Amino acid sequence: MEESSGTDSLSVNILDEENPDLSKTEIADRISVDSLAIKKEIKPKIVTKEKVVTPKVSLSINTIPENVEVSLDGNILGSTPISGKKISAGGHTFEIQKEGYAPISYDLSVNPSKSVSLDFFMNPVYDVRFKTDEVGLIFELNNTHRWTEDLIRMQLEAGDHHLRVYKLGEIIDEQVIVADQPLTFQYYLNKGTVANPEN
Repeated sequence: MEESSGTDSLSVNILDEENPDLSKTEIADRISVDSLAIKKEIKPKIVTKEKVVTPKVSLSINTIPENVEVSLDGNILGSTPISGKKISAGGHTFEIQKEGYAPISYDLSVNPSKSVSLDFFMNPVYDVRFKTDEVGLIFELNNTHRWTEDLIRMQLEAGDHHLRVYKLGEIIDEQVIVADQPLTFQYYLNKGTVANPEN
């Protein structure tokens, strides 16, 4: 380092050598330096992420009956009728529920477009009882629900249902029953099923 007398400036010479020979450098006054480290910092390249613009699509949903709760991908969207909501393009699951009606789960792949309009008709659910005085029978409804009790209560979605009756492991009767109101179904081995409206 060189220091000029009579001025306040200080000039610094940086040696390019890795291990410079300090005996060859000129120093005006004796300066004690513990260490001198010069580090050249290379700034990392700034990586910018491309912003992906997901198109928003206008959504309207109508149901019969009205005032039905609608969830979109697990989040409550509101009650029907719904209009003016925006959703992104892509796969979505709609859950539609109202007390007294069979719930609806609907998967939809939304394409980028101007709008999506959905209309749902919800099936009512009725309280139904099954009774029998017969012994040793196994009942099966819609290939899923089985019972052996002589009286059970359940809720059935409005419409046709397949009843199968077993005795000693063999099918002894098959029929279609219609749930269109709250009913009591009385099963007789020789007459089949008799439906009586609930009072």
